[in-house]
Amino acid sequence: MSYRLTGRRRVHCDGMPSDRTLTGRRSERGAAAVEFALVMPILFMLIFGIIDFGYAINRSSMINNAARDAAREGSLNGTKADIIAAANGSLSGIAGATVKVTCTKPAGGACGTNYDADAASGGTTIVTVEYTHEMITPISIIFGDSINLDRTAKMRIE
Repeated sequence: MSYRLTGRRRVHCDGMPSDRTLTGRRSERGAAAVEFALVMPILFMLIFGIIDFGYAINRSSMINNAARDAAREGSLNGTKADIIAAANGSLSGIAGATVKVTCTKPAGGACGTNYDADAASGGTTIVTVEYTHEMITPISIIFGDSINLDRTAKMRIE
């Protein structure tokens, strides 16, 4: 069907006026604003979730690497202080992480409280790194304020 314009009204080519004026789009602006208002909270929560959980995955990877690096240091006959220093060196930029160092004896029994005296060749160094990731966006309303991250690495003492 074809139309022609006469003044402010559309008219069919057969001369009959159309029931829709050129200013009919004015009422649709309010609908777009309502749709925008309904979609934006969902979109913001999605974006905040991507940011926060991406940051948490990054921290988890850094903690995993720190535990592995520290266990490697322990497997090469490092002292407890060396192992903790290796873990903290890998955790640069992450404040509040804790490092726990334990071991097992070659026969399979647990080491005592003195790692340096109890660690022996053929045993296993066990390093656990724990960190509490605090959410940085308002997504914490849904998922809580923090996520506990911990990684454990074990390596044979050479």
